[in-house]
Amino acid sequence: MANGAMRVEKMRPEDLEAVLRVEVASFSQPWTREMFEVELIPGVSLALVARSDADTLVGYLCGSIVGDEFHISNVAVDPRVRRRGVGRKLLLSALVEASQHGASTASLEVRASNRAGQSLYRNFGFTVIGRRRRYYTSPVEDAVIMCLHPLKAAVTSHTEGETA
Repeated sequence: MANGAMRVEKMRPEDLEAVLRVEVASFSQPWTREMFEVELIPGVSLALVARSDADTLVGYLCGSIVGDEFHISNVAVDPRVRRRGVGRKLLLSALVEASQHGASTASLEVRASNRAGQSLYRNFGFTVIGRRRRYYTSPVEDAVIMCLHPLKAAVTSHTEGETA
């Protein structure tokens, strides 16, 4: 990502090896290949990847739309390129797509110690609505529950910022 250019697109089966590399580098209890394969079933979830200008997979986001809610279940960025806008671009792309599919709210859980993730979500307008005690293992830790509503307003303000 020499010049910071990247693109976001739908995750494909041929992306899974690279997705799993980022997953293992990011989490103490990584998802399995089978879990990601479920994310690729049409109509089940929204699974996106970010690619660098060199066509290297540098991050991904998985979530699902149920009714009018978009729930983000997994986001990771390659540790070598964190803090360069990959997570922001993935999140914005996912929120835009979820909004286009009728979602009016977005929600997620994030480790209480993941200050960088919480900061990213707050910058999009997510607010803390609760806590799940001992939600994560390895290490045991609480999850902070965050929600974004109304989704369309947040998407509009961030997409206008992208084109300004």
